[in-house]
Amino acid sequence: MKYLVLLTDGLSDRPIDKLDGKTIMEVAKTPNLDRLAKEGIAGFIHTTPEGMPPGSDICNLSIFGYDPRKYYTGRSPLEALSIGVDLGKNDIAMRCNFVTIKDDVMESFSAHHISNENGKYIIDELNKVFKDDDIMFYQGVSYRNLMVVKDRSLDIVTTPPHDITDQVVLSHFPKGKDADFLLDIIERSKPIFESNGKVGKASSIWLWGEGSRPELPTYKDMFNLTGSVISAVDLLRGIGISAGLDIIEVPDITGLVDTNFKGKAEYGIASLKDKDYVFIHLEAPDEAGHLGDIDMKIKSIELIDEIMLPIIIDGMKKFKDYRVMVTPDHPTPVELKTHVNDKVPAIIWGSDIKPDENISYDEKVKPSFEFKDGYKVAEFFIKG
Repeated sequence: MKYLVLLTDGLSDRPIDKLDGKTIMEVAKTPNLDRLAKEGIAGFIHTTPEGMPPGSDICNLSIFGYDPRKYYTGRSPLEALSIGVDLGKNDIAMRCNFVTIKDDVMESFSAHHISNENGKYIIDELNKVFKDDDIMFYQGVSYRNLMVVKDRSLDIVTTPPHDITDQVVLSHFPKGKDADFLLDIIERSKPIFESNGKVGKASSIWLWGEGSRPELPTYKDMFNLTGSVISAVDLLRGIGISAGLDIIEVPDITGLVDTNFKGKAEYGIASLKDKDYVFIHLEAPDEAGHLGDIDMKIKSIELIDEIMLPIIIDGMKKFKDYRVMVTPDHPTPVELKTHVNDKVPAIIWGSDIKPDENISYDEKVKPSFEFKDGYKVAEFFIKG
C-alpha cells in the first residue's frame, strides 16, 4: 500500500459576508477535490486537543498520529531539528520572528516577508550582540528564525505574532517569572533595526514558541512504514525528522501562493517508488488566511486543485494499492486572521475505499468518520 497525505494548511474557514455567507472552500472551483470526495469518504478531525491552542505544531502532530498531550514539547524544538540544531537536554529553543511594529501595532508578523539576505544580516548581528551570552541565533527561512538558550529553564508565556496582526502589542509581550530575561534580549537587539537599510522592513524581533527537545516514536516503529516529508516550513520538516522520515528538497518552494505546486506533487509521487508514505504540506492557504486575503486564499486552493491533484490522482493510480488523505491542520479564517480550533473536513480516497454519499469537498461534508481525538486519524488512514 502507498500512502499520500496532502496537508492544506489553514484551508478551512468560516462563512464570509463578502461571499454571501459561503466559505472559501464552497466558493473555490475545485473539481478534482470534489472528485476525490465523490469517489472516497469524508469526515471530520478535531486536531486541537481540549485546552491546547490551535497551532500548526499541535495540529500537525495530530495529523501525523502523535497525541499532542503526550508528545508536544513546544514548536521551536521541532524547527531546530529541521535546520540541524542539536538541542541539549536542558536547552530551550524559541522561534525568533522578524516583525514590523508601527505605532505599537503589529503591522506584519513576517516583516513583510523579509528576504533571506536581510534575515541573514540580522542573525549575524544578533550573534555579535550576544556572543558573550549562552544564547545563539540561527537562520531559518525569511522571517522564521530560531533562538537557543543553553542550559536554562524558562517560566514564560508567549504569544504567536500571527495571532495579533493589526493589534496593539504591548499586552502581548512575554509574561511569567522569566519574562524580563526575554524582554532584555528584545531591548538589546533594538539598535540593529534603527536606521538601517540592511534589515528590510523589519523593526524588531519577536520571541515565542518556547520548548525543549522532543522524543517521538518513528513511523517505522508505529506503522512499519518508510516515508518522506515535503514542506517549505521548518516546523513540518522538524516533525518529519523526529518521525524518522526523509526530507525531500524541492526547488522553488516558498510557503506562499507562488510556490512550486507542480514540483511538490511530482516529487511526492516519485518518492513512493521506493517509500511507503509521503506527507506533502502546503502553507499558502494559511498565509492568505493570516493576511485576511480572500482572493489569495481562493487562488491557493484552486492552484492546488488545478496543478497538484491531476498529478497526484494519475500518479497514485499507477500503484496497485494506494490511499490519499486530504485535510487542513486547522482553519485560518480570513476575517479573524488567526487559527481557530474548529474541526476540519478531510477526504480519504484510494484503491480500497468504497464511496460514501458526498459529492463535494467543503466544511459541510456529511461525515463517514469523526475523530474527537484527532491523532487517531493516522492509524485509521493507514491501518483502517
